[in-house]
Amino acid sequence: MSSPHLGRQDEPRDVWAPPPPAGPNGEPPDQPVSGAEKTTPADEAVPWKQLDPRMLLVKPITQGVRALPAIIVPLFVGAQTGNPTWILVGAAAFVYVAGIDWLMTRYRVGPVHVQLKTGLISRNVLSIPRSRIRSVDVRATVMHRLLRLAVLRIGTGQGSGAGTSSFELDAIAASDVDALREQLLAGVRGDEAQIEGAPQEPGESPDTSRDGLPTPRDPGPELARWSPKWTWYAPFGFTGVLIILAGLGLIFQSGAVYERLLDSEFITESANTVRDLDPILAGAVAVVLLIVLASLIAMTRYFVTYSGFTLHDDGRTLRVRHGLLNTRESTLDRRRLRGVTVENPILLRFVGGARARAIMTGLREGSGESSLILPDAPHQRALEVFGAVLHDDTLAQVSLRRHGPKALQRRLFRALALPVVAVAALVVVDATVADLPRWVWFLAAAVVVLSVILGIDRYRGLGHATVPGWLICQSGSLTRARDCVAAQGIIGWTVTQTFFQRRAGLATVTAATPAGSGGYFVEDMPAKDAWDLIEAVTPGMSRTFQH
Repeated sequence: MSSPHLGRQDEPRDVWAPPPPAGPNGEPPDQPVSGAEKTTPADEAVPWKQLDPRMLLVKPITQGVRALPAIIVPLFVGAQTGNPTWILVGAAAFVYVAGIDWLMTRYRVGPVHVQLKTGLISRNVLSIPRSRIRSVDVRATVMHRLLRLAVLRIGTGQGSGAGTSSFELDAIAASDVDALREQLLAGVRGDEAQIEGAPQEPGESPDTSRDGLPTPRDPGPELARWSPKWTWYAPFGFTGVLIILAGLGLIFQSGAVYERLLDSEFITESANTVRDLDPILAGAVAVVLLIVLASLIAMTRYFVTYSGFTLHDDGRTLRVRHGLLNTRESTLDRRRLRGVTVENPILLRFVGGARARAIMTGLREGSGESSLILPDAPHQRALEVFGAVLHDDTLAQVSLRRHGPKALQRRLFRALALPVVAVAALVVVDATVADLPRWVWFLAAAVVVLSVILGIDRYRGLGHATVPGWLICQSGSLTRARDCVAAQGIIGWTVTQTFFQRRAGLATVTAATPAGSGGYFVEDMPAKDAWDLIEAVTPGMSRTFQH
């Protein structure tokens, strides 16, 4: 049974935050629009700008894969026929790929819209209202850094599915990045409700330098700085294992590589060694080697990706910067901030680690690192960042309300259902087909015990709390997350009861929001307390429920 109850736009403003208004030209919120006809006369008066010409040295490398068909074919034909004309055709194709983006890409930042014009045969103009800008990301590969260039990307909150375009400037001079970022963010007005405690912006235009661009702001106080000691948390994720599995998948998909690998001397000697060893010992050695290799890969990736991580807060934006070789800098508008999530994956939790993400309007979970405000680090450090970002240290220390024995029973039942069925099947096989070896029963017993532990751990991680202006909820075991969501960012509620939940007197309450994951769940709470929770977070909303 599912009963959605959405907030009404006629609710009092101090009780319920209405949906953000449409853009200056009536476009729906969070949706970039294409076409120059959407601009205003003030936008048209701004001249178009061109990318930095040094990008001609970067594009042939970064776009090399796209250019391969146009380059390899004429070069191959020229080598086979001895005709130098084909080689010239390949060189011309290479020059075309290197120069076409620079020649045909233009951008401008107008008072209302920011526009990007690309393409030669198929011309495309992407126009985005500046009020829809959610974040500004700046990244630079090694080549970009050597040439003092950067790639600037505007986040609008629109997905990257089919038919969508991204606003990305590759590449601009690194010396212009700060000023351009200030110019883009200066156009963002607080047309959404601001979270409680975040400083209000006066709205005046920033000071400008002689070239007309805004003067870069001071990054503000430092909330977090990466420590090399944090690298030891990396092996307790699944990054290394996933990279190894991906590499093996590529090898197996390539038949030629797979055959050469099987015929190699290393594989032959390894197979002979395994045959000489006890199977259990060989398996243990393989597991240890896999763990060591995965740990080294994870630590290397973590060090390269997050080395130099810093988090600054200038009162208007959160600025995240990290990267050893390829750098990345994200700027998150505080007026879009709707809370913080602290994540505790199971292995990371056992060693006292955690990570933190900002819950931002327009930035979904698929945005990945764009919302990351602290990588894998000590749990206490994550809580400190949690409180500093929300300007309230007490929110991270709020005690959660447990959901009672019925919720515990549900988690134990769900954790044990499959193992119990598997054990019953083993009993039938042992009685009717053949006697099973003793190690099978030891393994089955271990699985049952681990399932019980998992169910209890899932219950221990379950809970919620209501603080004036905030909803705090926590759930999960393999990946436990503690979410703190601002009440003004919640646009609706859903109360769900399955058949088994109704029998147990439980319900799941979902707070809908255009930020983060889109919905935050209070799972298996007593059904009689669901309305009190909604009333505590958004006073007056319980009147809209039909009992």
